[in-house]
Amino acid sequence: MNTSKMRHLEEQNVNHTFDLFAHSIELKKIAANIFESMETALIRNQVVDALRSYDLGAVTEVYEIFGGYVNRSFGIITEKDGAHHEYFVRKYKYGIAETEILLEHTMIDYSIAHGLDIAAGLIRTTDGNTFVKKIEGGDSKPTDIYFAVYQFLQGEDLYTWDTPNLNDAEYASAAEVMATFHNAAKDFDPQGLERVEPKMMELLPTLPEKYKALAKTDVDTRFHKYFRSKLDSILEVIECTLIPDEILEKMPYTPCHNDFHAGNLKYVNNKIVGIFDFDWSKIDHRLVDVSLALAYLCCSWQDELDGVLLLDKCAIFLKSYQRKLVELGGLEPLNAVELEYLPMMIAAANIYLINWDVIAYYDGKNLNEYEYIAYLQHNVRLMNWIENHKAEIADLAKSL
Repeated sequence: MNTSKMRHLEEQNVNHTFDLFAHSIELKKIAANIFESMETALIRNQVVDALRSYDLGAVTEVYEIFGGYVNRSFGIITEKDGAHHEYFVRKYKYGIAETEILLEHTMIDYSIAHGLDIAAGLIRTTDGNTFVKKIEGGDSKPTDIYFAVYQFLQGEDLYTWDTPNLNDAEYASAAEVMATFHNAAKDFDPQGLERVEPKMMELLPTLPEKYKALAKTDVDTRFHKYFRSKLDSILEVIECTLIPDEILEKMPYTPCHNDFHAGNLKYVNNKIVGIFDFDWSKIDHRLVDVSLALAYLCCSWQDELDGVLLLDKCAIFLKSYQRKLVELGGLEPLNAVELEYLPMMIAAANIYLINWDVIAYYDGKNLNEYEYIAYLQHNVRLMNWIENHKAEIADLAKSL
């Protein structure tokens, strides 16, 4: 072999290899800093550019609000006529349909006009629209992106969706807010607008085949192993929570928030003073919204109680919900059929949350695996708890 025109790949000693590795760590940090700086500049410019469609004055400050998993949220400060103003800006998730945004926005407008006075109202563009559509990516790979501006609600952010540590007065107040929303929106006409995601009881029958296919994927992660180990029990629960259509027909439909958790509420002095994030809202059985709220708000995340549905908190919420609807005199309180099927609907609502855990993980990129295992474990624990305590939940429903 004539090696005269070849490059000799010499063996590197340990010290030289370590020096190269140390340099690579520094380069990795530099690259990460550059990416973060460029991403920050991009999203700020996008927000400011979107706000040019509004008559809100000059944008002076932009703050990203963390806590959401789908959309991106921002608090902005503008200056107009010598005064400062605060607004909430949402950049919607990639792939959302305009019809979904229109459903959300028309539902919010209608609800506010009919009594939900603590919801974040929408700010109109100079053309009278409730959102702005932009193109991201230029000529190379154009993608539609959407922004909306809302009133910035006052009040405190005391909790998140996985720290629902409300006191009893806050539980009662939260239920009153849900009742007020359901009553305000009861006659809302979506005019054909729908969510891409089906209604919950239509979604559940589609999950078994989807889950079986996911279980067969070639993924070697702790989440995947845990999901596969619990799949049979999840499928069994899905099968026994499919409420017959003739029963569902006796349950009223209303606009549903569909994401009514502790992190989407604002608090002052043990009272809910604001509600926001209607981006998962849809028309569904009213009991779906109530059951999702119970699974979110009344299920413990605390150590040995993780996955336990706190029935005393459920009782506070449900009694306050019923009482508020009686007071409002419009939408009827939960009826006998709804109360009878409350245990099954709470189980179904928790399966819906399990589906969020699973789909978010398998569709996501660069996710914290330990975080998503914790979410799935929490909901599997709640699933098992519900199956073992349906009689107690039924007794609670009868007490109402």
